[in-house]
Amino acid sequence: MFLWIHLIFAVLLIALVITALCKKNNFKLYMMATRVSYLVFIVTGIVLFSKAFERDAMFTILKVLSAIFLIGLIEMAYAQKTKKSLTVGLVMSLILVFALVIVIGLIVAGGRPFIHFI
Repeated sequence: MFLWIHLIFAVLLIALVITALCKKNNFKLYMMATRVSYLVFIVTGIVLFSKAFERDAMFTILKVLSAIFLIGLIEMAYAQKTKKSLTVGLVMSLILVFALVIVIGLIVAGGRPFIHFI
């Protein structure tokens, strides 16, 4: 159940970040919704951490660190968006780190719930 909540909020987070960064005005609501989704990620991540750590400790720690880095990049993008100085380099970094977190997350979860290896 926690894995599904984590996945649903991952899709929601991607949609919120894209919407917030693409809107010209009134994007603060999306920024706040993104921050609420961080809380859900932290809670479900703590529950999933214990299960994943037993399976593959190195990738689990790498996933946590890359997720924290992703949150930092999102907040940096929001700060630049507020100052109206968002750069293409930061957006590309954000896309790459999003992809990295998703790939590491699938490795840590063993492909679940999409692929069942075990």
